[in-house]
Amino acid sequence: MFKTTFLTVLVFAWVQSAELPVTKCKLEDSVCLKNSFQKMMPIFMSGVPDANVEVLDPMVMDDLAFDLAGLQFTMTGGVMRGLKNSVVDSVQWDTKKKTFVVDFHMDNSVKGHYTANGRILILPITGDGQIKIRLKRLQLKIKISYDIVEGLDGKDIIKPKKYSFDFEVQEDAHYQLTNLFNGNKELSDTMLTFLNENWKQIAAEFGRPMIDLASKRIFKNVVNFFESNPIEEIASV
Repeated sequence: MFKTTFLTVLVFAWVQSAELPVTKCKLEDSVCLKNSFQKMMPIFMSGVPDANVEVLDPMVMDDLAFDLAGLQFTMTGGVMRGLKNSVVDSVQWDTKKKTFVVDFHMDNSVKGHYTANGRILILPITGDGQIKIRLKRLQLKIKISYDIVEGLDGKDIIKPKKYSFDFEVQEDAHYQLTNLFNGNKELSDTMLTFLNENWKQIAAEFGRPMIDLASKRIFKNVVNFFESNPIEEIASV
């Protein structure tokens, strides 16, 4: 059974010559894990090059395209900010089921170039311009399952297999889009008022593809780290 926190593991290669900035925990000790994850969250999200962890805040996002509930939407050049300021609410690690769940929240923003065509809820929309979204208290719960496998050097490693997530924007969302309806100010103002008055429903219905992009990037970096660090070098068993 590992006696070090997950995020201690994540940054070990970066700080192995220095004093670890977190308290080591038993994985069943959820209170200790929560505190340790909180201390390590800004370090991990800022990038740990020696552990093959890229910068996640700001996150340069992959191109996004979806056709959902009557809306065709794309975003390119997207940048997400706010992950390094995450507040960890709970951490649960199950060594028997080989899963761990991290529940955390943050204020978050995304900006980029968008195209939109179709309908949002009851209103038609068309646009091609800049988008900025501000989310207040974006709550994320990410669950990761893993196996213990033999690495390329013959030593055991943790191999994350898959992830799932839930999300909710709990306090507020603000949407700003330029060049709606080919610059028609009256139609644009009507649409922006509608978006911001109905922020919760819109975030719930159309936010999942964007949150999935961020979750995939986090998961990728968790996988990258564990693939390059045998268990015996980062944890006591």
